[in-house]
Amino acid sequence: QYSATSTLHDRIVVAVGGNALQRRGERLTIENMLKAAADMAPTLASLSKEHELVLTHGNGPQVGELALERSAATFDVLGAESMGQIGYVLAQALSSAGCTTAPIICQVVVDPQSEAFRDPSKFVGPIYGAKEATALSQSLGWVMKPDGEYFRRVVPSPPPKEILQVEAIKTILEQAPNILPIACG
Repeated sequence: QYSATSTLHDRIVVAVGGNALQRRGERLTIENMLKAAADMAPTLASLSKEHELVLTHGNGPQVGELALERSAATFDVLGAESMGQIGYVLAQALSSAGCTTAPIICQVVVDPQSEAFRDPSKFVGPIYGAKEATALSQSLGWVMKPDGEYFRRVVPSPPPKEILQVEAIKTILEQAPNILPIACG
């Protein structure tokens, strides 16, 4: 692996799930997300000093909450909003741990014929009991699937074929090795 200082480092990609920023039973608030991010920040900051690190994150609960607030918005726009929100939260926590970050809103290319569009499986938003899930499915047309003993809304999440901002991520890794890229919500 290459870094700008020509010293070999292991490149590590750390994926923080959206659920890691929202614990079951807690409300999805910026304060709770900041608290969860602050808990992981020292470990991530330490890793970034020892390795070439890229931080990625999920966004299922966050994008689902945004969808509840703004039903007319498309999921690509809600995804970008959640990337900004989560990137900000992670950047704040990592800054407190002495780590400089660069959150990047990423776009991906997907196969429009992907099976994911026919059988949605990406959990978004809060959990619901069986009766509430059935009512939401019937009234709003949502696809609901079991998540443990509860139910959650699912949406298509096809695998990415290409990350359009990959060159920006590579540039940060190569030209600014002291900056931790946060990408690909």
